[in-house]
Amino acid sequence: MFDKYNVLSPREMHSRYEIYFEQYVKTVNVEAKLTQKIAKTKILPAAIRYQRELAESANIVKAAGATPDATLLGAVSKLVGELGSAITKLESAMAHESSDVVAESTYFRDTLLPTMLEVRAAADALEGVVADDLWPLPTYQEMLFIK
Repeated sequence: MFDKYNVLSPREMHSRYEIYFEQYVKTVNVEAKLTQKIAKTKILPAAIRYQRELAESANIVKAAGATPDATLLGAVSKLVGELGSAITKLESAMAHESSDVVAESTYFRDTLLPTMLEVRAAADALEGVVADDLWPLPTYQEMLFIK
């Protein structure tokens, strides 16, 4: 139809097709790098600090002769492990390269984006339990109801 009405030739149409795929790949790649960097340098260290604080508090309670409640510590430890695993998986998925832009975009859609969502799920869960004074980013609550 485009060719018939002299809007775009088949060559021009194919060129646009490739450009859109390239834009998609570049955009998702930038988002994946940012996801990995924020998770690794901001969220994980804050969660580990909170985990350490909880462990130290449990040890202090234990040293005082009482039985500490380690429920929150267990939950935070589990989420820290999930986040660490998701970051590792994301870094591995980001190492993929292909010379075919369509194959690369398909890989990003089917593998990289779901892996980024795993990182986000772990980070979102940690946001709900890590102490506000340790959380390095604005929370959803703070963005909705500006302090």
